[in-house]
Amino acid sequence: MKRHIQVSVLTRGASALIVVAGICASVSIGVMAQQAAHTEGPRLLLAAASPEASAKGGAQATNPDTVRAEMGKPLTTIQELLKAGKGQEALQRLKEVESFPNRNAYENYIIERMRGAAASLAGDADTAAKAFDAVIGSGRVAATEKHKIIEAVAGNFYRVKNYSKAAEWCARYFKEGGPEGTMRLLWVQSMYMAGDLDGAAREMLVDFQLLEKAGKNPPEDRLQLLASIYQRKKDAAGYASTVEKLLSLYPKKDYWAEAIYRVSTRQGFPDRLVMDVARLKMLTGNLRSANEYFEYAQMALTAGFSLEANRFLEQGFAEKLLGSGEEADRHRRLRAMVTKSVEEDRKGLQALKVEASSGKDGNAMLNVGYSLVLAGDNAEGIRLMEKGLSVKGVKRPEDAKLLYGTALVMAGQREKARSVFASVQGDGTGELAKLWAVYAAAAR
Repeated sequence: MKRHIQVSVLTRGASALIVVAGICASVSIGVMAQQAAHTEGPRLLLAAASPEASAKGGAQATNPDTVRAEMGKPLTTIQELLKAGKGQEALQRLKEVESFPNRNAYENYIIERMRGAAASLAGDADTAAKAFDAVIGSGRVAATEKHKIIEAVAGNFYRVKNYSKAAEWCARYFKEGGPEGTMRLLWVQSMYMAGDLDGAAREMLVDFQLLEKAGKNPPEDRLQLLASIYQRKKDAAGYASTVEKLLSLYPKKDYWAEAIYRVSTRQGFPDRLVMDVARLKMLTGNLRSANEYFEYAQMALTAGFSLEANRFLEQGFAEKLLGSGEEADRHRRLRAMVTKSVEEDRKGLQALKVEASSGKDGNAMLNVGYSLVLAGDNAEGIRLMEKGLSVKGVKRPEDAKLLYGTALVMAGQREKARSVFASVQGDGTGELAKLWAVYAAAAR
């Protein structure tokens, strides 16, 4: 069964967006409704509705930013309904205010602010958007508040799952000069859900560039989202690159399992690299069954690397996957066989080193050198492998470089290993080497 990174709007990152949308909704209530009781406009509104203003009579003629006194009571009632979260009732009461003839521009402005807040509470994103668009068009709001209004409208549309409209208002937010922050992620999520995958990928990359300039790494959930976008786009290169980024910054076992599976199950992947895959699986904690440990140990023993076979077995026994169940006796017999081979190979390893060093067989130098590294003689092992690589006639040179890079990782020479892995080419070998390079960079 194919492994893949699961990302949807129900992931942790998307949940954060829903919270943002909720904040937007509260802004639409707080900024649009509650400000109706605290900002300059509403103060004038209430003043105009007071007995003193009524007594003055001509206030509306001298100050256009007032509402007539008789509007005061219904507007105050609507404010209270908004504070109580009764959006639908507030919308109905607004009809009473709209019945006043010959309304001035300020009266219309106050009505639209309240309508936008009420519609947001009632979950009517379209009505809220139309009302807030009128508020913005009035020219009475400062740039900062305009950005909050647009953010609120985008959040409203996202909450009611009108993702195309949410994306449109997010785009407007940045066109109007809105500051960076959570809005770009809301934009990406909206485009993703609306099916605009190219746009979502583009803006996510912009987000990453901004983070990089600020000296920050992309958050894990955003990388997950980008991987999901590329997966839906069927962009294999973009997906692979994003997964590698996840591995570098957040080297979790499951990410490694996905990456190794993707490379090793690709059509045409060479069977001869099975042990190179097994080594990476073991280092990333992705050997999960007794059969895997047992079979890889057998393969290593057959290849002449008893010390490596012993590593597979000892880890399998330590994790209690080997040595129990119906196959327990079989596991123990292989362990006894490997233990004996390890003793014999350790005794003869120095002689093999001398023989390989004085000979002209590059393949023998590579194999003996790798065994030396497995035995803990890193300096001599690496030296012999390097000598083997310089000899003409090495079988499968790219495979040999992959093994050499693996030995460097084991020897703790990670930077050098990365350089070697970067030079590995070949169908399958090159892809696997990229994963090894990521591991070398992330290993601590």
